[in-house]
Amino acid sequence: MSSEYSHLPKELKVLVRDTVKLLGEVILEEGGDKLYQEVESIRTKMIDYREMDEASRQKILTKILNQLKENNKRTKHEIALSFTLMMELINTCEAAYRTFKLKNNPLTHHPERMDNTMVYVLTAHPTEARTPQNIELFRRIQSVAIRILDRSGEEGYMKSIIKHNLKLAWLLPITRHEKPEVVDEANHLFSIILRPDIFDTILRADRDLGNIRIRTWVGGDKDGHPGVDDKVMLACLNASRKYFIEILNKICSELSRDIDYLGNDKLRNLLGNFKIQIKNLKKISKNDSHHLKVVRTILIKLDQTYIKVVGQAAPRILKLQSIFKLFPCLVVPIEMREDAEIIQEALISKKPLAIEKMLVKIGEISQKGNASGYVQGFIISMCHSYQDVENARKLLKKATGSMDIQVIPLFETAAALESSSKIVSQMLSNEKFMQNVQKKWNHRFEIMLGYSDSSKGMGVLPSRITIAKTMKALDQLISKAKVVPVFFHGSGGSVDRGGGSIKEQTSWWPKSALNIYKATIQGEMVERNFTSAEVSMSGMNKIIENFSQAKESGKSKNLDQTIENFSEKVKSHYIEKIEDPRFFAMIESATPYSYLSALKLGSRPAKRSKAKKLDLSSIRAIPWILCWTQTRILFPTWWGVGTAWKDLKQSERQKLKTAYNSSNLFGSFVRILGFTLSKVELAVFRIYLQESDLDSEEQKRIFEEFEKEYNHAVSFVHFITGEKDLLWYRPWLAESIQLRASMIHPLNLLQILAYRSKDMELVRKTIAGISSGMMTTG
Repeated sequence: MSSEYSHLPKELKVLVRDTVKLLGEVILEEGGDKLYQEVESIRTKMIDYREMDEASRQKILTKILNQLKENNKRTKHEIALSFTLMMELINTCEAAYRTFKLKNNPLTHHPERMDNTMVYVLTAHPTEARTPQNIELFRRIQSVAIRILDRSGEEGYMKSIIKHNLKLAWLLPITRHEKPEVVDEANHLFSIILRPDIFDTILRADRDLGNIRIRTWVGGDKDGHPGVDDKVMLACLNASRKYFIEILNKICSELSRDIDYLGNDKLRNLLGNFKIQIKNLKKISKNDSHHLKVVRTILIKLDQTYIKVVGQAAPRILKLQSIFKLFPCLVVPIEMREDAEIIQEALISKKPLAIEKMLVKIGEISQKGNASGYVQGFIISMCHSYQDVENARKLLKKATGSMDIQVIPLFETAAALESSSKIVSQMLSNEKFMQNVQKKWNHRFEIMLGYSDSSKGMGVLPSRITIAKTMKALDQLISKAKVVPVFFHGSGGSVDRGGGSIKEQTSWWPKSALNIYKATIQGEMVERNFTSAEVSMSGMNKIIENFSQAKESGKSKNLDQTIENFSEKVKSHYIEKIEDPRFFAMIESATPYSYLSALKLGSRPAKRSKAKKLDLSSIRAIPWILCWTQTRILFPTWWGVGTAWKDLKQSERQKLKTAYNSSNLFGSFVRILGFTLSKVELAVFRIYLQESDLDSEEQKRIFEEFEKEYNHAVSFVHFITGEKDLLWYRPWLAESIQLRASMIHPLNLLQILAYRSKDMELVRKTIAGISSGMMTTG
């Protein structure tokens, strides 16, 4: 435990040191002395790596790669397992420390509950490739680690429990051997969000902070997904229903004891009838909406009778009412999505397409009266014209017989974002559409903004500037029509997909976007954001604080022309790179992309089904970012920034520095750029190139080009901020990255060897480990 890492909390450093030592004991006992010595040899070299210059780093990586080549298949797997478990253990310790810290530092107190709304839309992610058993074991370790930090006593006993769970983690598979089904992904999300402590926190936040709502993509996102249809959608709805029935039955059992104390037969009969009716809800059927209405009616009578008998509402009945308020159909409502072209085809097809069957099924179970309790929105992917919106409206009306579900255009490409004002203007001028907004959709006019495809196509800075300008224009248009603008942010966990801290994500949004905050949360971020009750409450509280600050800050400023000009230069260099045919040849040869279809990481295909070759339009957003995360180069955030910066005159650089101090959007980008650059490992990327099928001259050309662009981007951050360190604003994070980064390298080297030997199980294991170490997959 080096004293030079002074910004990391002592308690956290001790916890990591002690638990990693326990992992070492497990490796020795389960793998034997030879394996332990091999792992320890690599680990100590990686500690030394941190202080080396670039040339020495390259040599040591090559040396370890050759060392790993000498091991047999089983030993390679055990080394990968050792370092993957280490990464998971470090993450678990950090999550435990976050919870411990929040428990001992109460949240900002809000004297009044605010009216703004937070909508979390949970999405599936390749982290579902981890087995449920592995996830559960590290949840257990986290709980015990919190008790150690609390100094609750019996530290030796607590450590023995951690060691036992690490032994189980060693003996059980880390990753799935079978490709997960959509319903597996749904159950994974529900196991987190509907866990008793997290679920109670959501109810508490809705009561004390503001309106909290939970939705999910899983089961409704048909766009390009052959595994989603009406049967799968219903299975996902039933998966969440199962959790709700268990929650209701548990509350009823607790309420039954109170009623038994009172000895009131009328209350007993009402509760008994309530429990009988709950049984009718176990499986969603055509009569589901009717059964729900009966249950809610009995609950109202139960509440009224209890108040009449006791003189006060029963807390457990209030909890039941809160559940029905947040989840009126006792499911986690889905957001349905389909491509605009498929929606158009569904309108004219003689045989019903999957998306129409899904909508028909919702119409049946909702009895054309409460569809929004099951499906919140019908999102039009690749929406490029007003006709796309009209087609969705017609299909929805035809299939469900009502307009309860809101039609939401998704603007995700550069072209769509630029034409969005025209499309929205036509929507606002359509009388039928606006009647739905005012009468069916609570005066809310919703737009979805896609970060992934826009940043994939033009780079992160141009994407965010385009989205910011789009939001401002649409905010003014929609507000002028006297309806409420709602921006649904389709952002991911990684910076490249719109992720980052709440502050970095929202600092440049218009006030309306914070008044009703709606955003997707990727699978791995669901795990992190809802890792404990304390962390969950803290995240929701931060959004409330951001809303308060937005109210105080007033109107947003126009974007500085200097920033726009710089962004255009970045965009030009970025597009030039991704349009170079050699670029995608490099992706296929020197990144994990070509192996993704065999890895069984998630239910969604890695490439769009229509695509015959790999290009920008065919590759999906998560695999795109996964390639750059796994190879440690994180390309989309910084490519083009360096060259654009190098070409600026000194006077232009000074103007940009001035703009940095006055623009929330640009300031946010520079900070996340510094964060991203601090995680880039050129030496590791070079090994991927050297071990690829590219010829040596091409390898040399690519690396020199990347190295030059990276160095210019680093110079940009130093000049603009005036700081020596890339993570000057979070020095503890810089230390955390430095400590964990070198311990990820052995997994990269093993991954490269796994490609060569076509060992897909080892590739899966290393992807899980690198993702844990980088704290993002894609």
